[in-house]
Amino acid sequence: MDADAFVMRNITDQIEAFQGVIGRMNARMEELPAEIQAEVEEASRVLRKVRAGGRTLLPLSVVQRPGAQA
Repeated sequence: MDADAFVMRNITDQIEAFQGVIGRMNARMEELPAEIQAEVEEASRVLRKVRAGGRTLLPLSVVQRPGAQA
């Protein structure tokens, strides 16, 4: 690529920033209980399918949190 150095530096900085975000997100996921991790992973799978152009409906459910008033 015959790109100027500042263009390559900018792209490299963006890649490093995204890698940092990914690392922090993975660390936060590991802190979550296994049940919540599974829910997040399933939601991610569904969203990827929807974004890919599928007509998959999002699985929605109502969750009553402990101590929450109805």
